[in-house]
Amino acid sequence: MNYTSAMVAILQLDQGIYPAVHNAGKAVNYCMINILVFGLLHSMSALYFAEAFASVGEAGQTIPWALKLQLMAVAVGVAFLMHASAALFLWVFSRGFGGRTAFLPVYLNLGLGLIALWPMAPALAALQTGIRGFALQGFFILAALYGLCVIFVGTKSASGLSTLRMAVAMVVTIVVAVSIVYLWT
Repeated sequence: MNYTSAMVAILQLDQGIYPAVHNAGKAVNYCMINILVFGLLHSMSALYFAEAFASVGEAGQTIPWALKLQLMAVAVGVAFLMHASAALFLWVFSRGFGGRTAFLPVYLNLGLGLIALWPMAPALAALQTGIRGFALQGFFILAALYGLCVIFVGTKSASGLSTLRMAVAMVVTIVVAVSIVYLWT
């Protein structure tokens, strides 16, 4: 099994691919690739939109390459931290509803499912830089919902919960995460 075939199966919501990836010993590598690419996609998109937005107000202003590389490195680090935080919340709440006790499968399956959020990363960056529009917001919502479906399947596979219990655990996780972000800002 190679990376491409595993990711296609994940994007097709195939719950059976997760144990196969783990048994092949490739889950850590694939997880790290997905998080790294998500962080790079978001950071490069944010830099692109920020430069395009800044050049409208100030003629020809660009961000120096050294600063771009630093911002991209920070964004990748933030992507890894956010992934770990989300995995921890999913693990805690899935475990609270009777799921398996191991953290690493939830962490890795969440990372494997992160490939579904790749299309959302540029849309998120555009929204964060102030670009608005019905099509952009619609695309963002659809991409986020699809990503949540893929992540649901992966964490359900890791936790061993029923569909109903996993749905409740995921809803509780989302409510807690949104509440934390709301209180933080």
